[in-house]
Amino acid sequence: MKRKKFIASALLAIPTLSFAGIINFDRKKTNIDQAPKKGIVIRADESRFNGKLTKPKDAFLHCKVSSVDTQEGLFIQTSTPKIFERIGGPPPHIHKYEDETIYVVSGEFVVHIEGEDFKVKTGDTAFIPRGTLHTIINPIENNPGTVVVICSPAPKKVEDFFGYISENGTISPDIIPEGWD
Repeated sequence: MKRKKFIASALLAIPTLSFAGIINFDRKKTNIDQAPKKGIVIRADESRFNGKLTKPKDAFLHCKVSSVDTQEGLFIQTSTPKIFERIGGPPPHIHKYEDETIYVVSGEFVVHIEGEDFKVKTGDTAFIPRGTLHTIINPIENNPGTVVVICSPAPKKVEDFFGYISENGTISPDIIPEGWD
């Protein structure tokens, strides 16, 4: 009987907690009218930064699913061989508002999470929750490997940041998204 009372109390508390702001079921409303009207296919040599399909020849990254396509809910990009010509990676950093998932399509890399280095190889996935110090490191020159990076949620400024890197191969401190330390 105690278990039934506990479950009933917990279920009855949900609306109260929701109104109090402790549980927020309506974190971000999306506008259904802005959603894509049909599915899309992005080919291996194509990119979709800002929801516009292009075929960049010398890009460092390719956008596969734009934050524009998902009303800032999701951003997916893939690496190109050009981004891994040199050893290294971005400095360790924190995303305050976005979770990041790194999937290794091919090759070997090092993912640094909260002071610990993890060797990752083909088929491995690293999930980095928001607020976690991390980076990805290319351990070899001219690494033929490929990674897929997924950010969620994905404000347009996140996509703009990676779009800049895709075109220039460098990080501009002027366009670092809010909450990225």
